[in-house]
Amino acid sequence: MEGESRRDRQRAATVAEIKAAARKLLVEGGVSAVGLRAVARELGLSAPALYRYFASHEDLISALIADLYDELTAYLVGLRDGDPASDLGEQLFLIAGGLRDWALAHPAEFGLLFGAPAPNPLDPGHEFTENHQAAMRFGAVFKDLVAKVWHLQPFESPADEVLGTELVAQLEQKSEVFDGMPAGAVYLALTYWTRLYGLICMEVFGQLHWALDDAGAYFAAQLREIGEALGLDCPPADEALPG
Repeated sequence: MEGESRRDRQRAATVAEIKAAARKLLVEGGVSAVGLRAVARELGLSAPALYRYFASHEDLISALIADLYDELTAYLVGLRDGDPASDLGEQLFLIAGGLRDWALAHPAEFGLLFGAPAPNPLDPGHEFTENHQAAMRFGAVFKDLVAKVWHLQPFESPADEVLGTELVAQLEQKSEVFDGMPAGAVYLALTYWTRLYGLICMEVFGQLHWALDDAGAYFAAQLREIGEALGLDCPPADEALPG
C-alpha cells in the first residue's frame, strides 16, 4: 500500500508538471502551441512518455480547461465569501469585477475557456466530462446568486406574452437549473450574464479601444444598472470601479 501511495503521488506530481508546462505554452503561444510534443520538450520527456499520462492532445486540453475553471471559480468564491457581512449587491460586484480582473490578467487562459463552443448536453452521446463539470461549477457562482436574489425579493421581469411561446417553453425547461425561477426571471438572468460576458470578451480581445481608453468605468456603470434592475443596493459609481 505504501508503494502504491508513493507511485500515486509521483504520478500526480508529474501530471501537475505536464499541465503547468501546457499552461506556460498556452500563455506564450496560444492554443496552437500546446501540442503533446511541445509539452514533452518543455519537460525534457519523450512524446511516448507523455502518453502514459494523457492519451491524446484533447485529453490534455480538457484537463487544463478543468483546472482553469476550478482556479477561476475558487478565486470568485473567495471574493464572494471574503466578507461574511457583504450583502448580495456587494457580492455581485465582487464576483463580476473579479471575473473581469482574472480575464484581463489571464487573457490566454480566458480565451481557452470562453473562446470555443461549450459542450452541448443535448447532443447524442454527450458525457459530463471533467471540464464540463468544472464549467458548471463556475456558472453556478453567478446563477446561484441571481436565484438567491429572486427568492429573497423577486425582481420585475418580462411577462410570458412579451417573450413569446417558443422562448418561454425553452426557458421553462431550465427553471429547475435556476432553482425554480419563472421564465421571465431566467430570461433576465441570461440577459445580464451575456451582457457582462460580452463586455469582458470585447475588452479582453481588444474590441473596445476605439471607444474607451479604459473600460473599467463603463463596466462598473453596466454592472450598477444590472444590480439596480435586480433590486440590489449598489455602491456609488466611483466606489464600484473594478480592478
